[in-house]
Amino acid sequence: MADKTLVFSDQEQMKIEAMLIDKDGAEALRYLAELVDRFNPHLGHACGPKAAEGPPGQG
Repeated sequence: MADKTLVFSDQEQMKIEAMLIDKDGAEALRYLAELVDRFNPHLGHACGPKAAEGPPGQG
């Protein structure tokens, strides 16, 4: 698996700090679920969404 780097805005950092201060586990879990999308590649940006949906080598 390739290394990934996430960049958080000031607002996102404050949200994370607030969850830690409040010890809000449920909110933290929801936020981590949102972050999973940032780890996964978003196919179709370079070749368009249709190429990403088709079989490999067809876009």
